[in-house]
This record gives sequence, C-alpha cells and structure tokens, in this order.
Amino acid sequence: MIEVAGEFATIALISAIAFVSPIIAERVKIPAVVLEIVLGMVFGVSFLNIIQESEWLSFLSLFGLIFLMFLAGLEIEVENVLRSGNLKQIVAFFSLSLSLAVVFAVLMGFDLFYAIILTNVAVGVVVSVLREVGLEKENFGQINIVTALVSDFSTMFLLSIYFLTGLLQIAFALMIILVFYVAYRFGKLAIWYFPDFISRWFSDEPSEIGVRGSLAIMILFVGLSSLLGVEAILGAFLAGVLLSITFRGGRKLYDKLYGMGFGFFIPIFFIKTGSELNIFQGIERLDLVIILLLASMLVKIVPSLIFSPVFGVRKAISMGALQSTKLSLTVAGVAIAMTAGIITEIEATALVTFTIVSCLLSPTLFQYLYPSFLPNTR
Repeated sequence: MIEVAGEFATIALISAIAFVSPIIAERVKIPAVVLEIVLGMVFGVSFLNIIQESEWLSFLSLFGLIFLMFLAGLEIEVENVLRSGNLKQIVAFFSLSLSLAVVFAVLMGFDLFYAIILTNVAVGVVVSVLREVGLEKENFGQINIVTALVSDFSTMFLLSIYFLTGLLQIAFALMIILVFYVAYRFGKLAIWYFPDFISRWFSDEPSEIGVRGSLAIMILFVGLSSLLGVEAILGAFLAGVLLSITFRGGRKLYDKLYGMGFGFFIPIFFIKTGSELNIFQGIERLDLVIILLLASMLVKIVPSLIFSPVFGVRKAISMGALQSTKLSLTVAGVAIAMTAGIITEIEATALVTFTIVSCLLSPTLFQYLYPSFLPNTR
C-alpha cells in the first residue's frame, strides 16, 4: 500500500510539473518541452532525485512516446508535400543533408544513428517561429514547413527501420506498410458507404466515437508492430499518417487527440526522460555537444544553398539555420537508442543537452540571419 502511494505521489508531482511547464515556458520564451526535460532533471537523478522509477510511470511514459509518434504522423500533410512546386529542391535538400550527416558520422566514427538524428527537423518549432515572424503563409514559410515535414517523415521512418535487425524484421516492417495501405483503402470505402457513421467521428457526441476509434487504430498498429517484432513507434506513426490522409480536415477530432497527448501522456515521457539523465555526465561530454551543434548547422545550411536561386543566399542560409532545430523526435530516438544499447547513458545525456541547446539557438540564429527589413517581419 505504501509503495502504491509512493507511485501515485510521483505521478502527482509529474502532473504538477506538466501543468506549470507551459505557463513558465511562455513567460521565459522557450518551448515547453525543453522546460519539461529540464524540470525532469531537477527532480531526477541530476539533483533532487525525487522522481522514482515504477511500473506505472514506465507504462505512462511509454504510452506518451507512442502517442507522440502517433501525433507526429497525424501532423504529416501529404497533400502539401505533393502540391509543392519546389518538391525536387526539397527532396534534393533532404538527400544532401542526409548524405552529409552520414559522411560526418563515418568520419567521426559514430554510429549511423547520429546521422538520422542530425537530419531530423523539429516541425513544431519551425512552424511556431515562422508564425511568430508572420511568414507562415508566405512562399518562404510554406517551403520551410514542407521541407521540415519531408525531413520529419523521412527520418521518422528511417529511425523506425534502423532499429530492426535482420531481413525477417525488415520484411515484417514492409508487411505493416502493406497493412497500412489496406487500411487506407478500407477507410476510403468506409467514408463512401458509411458517411453518417464516419461523420460521428468528428461530432461532439458524449460517446466520443472519433477519439475511441483513433486510439483503437493507434493501439492496433502498435500491437501489430509488437507481434511482428518491429518498433512500436513505426506502428504508431503509420496510424497517425493513416488518419491524416484518410480524414482530411478533421480539425475538431485532431484537437481532442492533441489535448489528450500533449495535455497528459506526452509531458510524462519528456519529464521522465529528463529525470533519468545525469546532467553532469552531459557536461563531461561538452565536446560532443559542441561538435553536434556545429554538425547540425553544417548538414542543413550547406544543402539550403539549393534554394538560393529562389530566395537569395541570405534567406537560404537562414532557412538552413531554422531547419537545424531539433526537439521531440530527437529525444524519443535517444530514449529508444539507449534502451537498445546503441548509445551509452553519457552519450544520451549529451544528445539531449544538444537538443535543448539546438531548439534555443537555431530559431535565434534564423531571426538574426533573416533580412529584418522585409515586410511581414517583426
């Protein structure tokens, strides 16, 4: 009984941290996710050591990670990617960025996991920064957003595949993609033949059919991934993409899912991740943090010069700086890689430290580089 009370006390503390984090983050002008990780460190092994490991906390944190990947898939706007008039440049940007990251990892003797992390982009931060300066509707902003989406989708998929071992698991991963396609076709038929039932998914009825159905699809794909020996994040991500491309315009349903995820489950994942990191170990590898920061800028700014004919050199470089932002997917990847034994605990702490600095430094550098005299900027 005392042990259960202690577990609930820990979860109550984490819930309180999750509540105050966005309020404080808004005042100090940093992403709430960053503050959640930092406060997790404060109450974790780095300082106070109040947050203790438990089965309840582990489950809620894992569910938060799954929910995060599900919502990452839900954010993918495939139509925007396909409609972009600069799709060739965007694909070239990602390809060159990944190639440079791989070369860097090989030269430094790092695992290729580092190349995937360096290629990733924090879409949420990119969109937020562009909105702040009033560029999200401009051509420059739209291309930035689509480029971030392509990078996020591609690295999410690469990250999922990377943790597979052997041809059989890769075959199973392809089987999940086949299931995804069948589910997509089935969803289209359901919309056509049962429009009244599907419309209930987006209504405000008390039974919340849409939320229940969405969670059922997510858990179904996660369960299938587990049965096939594939990382659960791939199943969750594909479930999110399935909903995104099947039910376009379901803003009300999406808002409910975002509320559930970012309102409770996802903050638990970030706070628990921070609580398990020893910041003093990260300081021991300050050299690695600095190297990763420089590399993340290099692998984005050099490819961004592809857009010089469209925007000019200075704008293109500012785009590269913004695209170097890392956040949630990086932290999620680090957590999985550490569990899989690909990186050490010290490396994991250094990578999270790099992530936190990146999501503060990159947007600041972007606003410094972007020509401030242009209209629609503040």
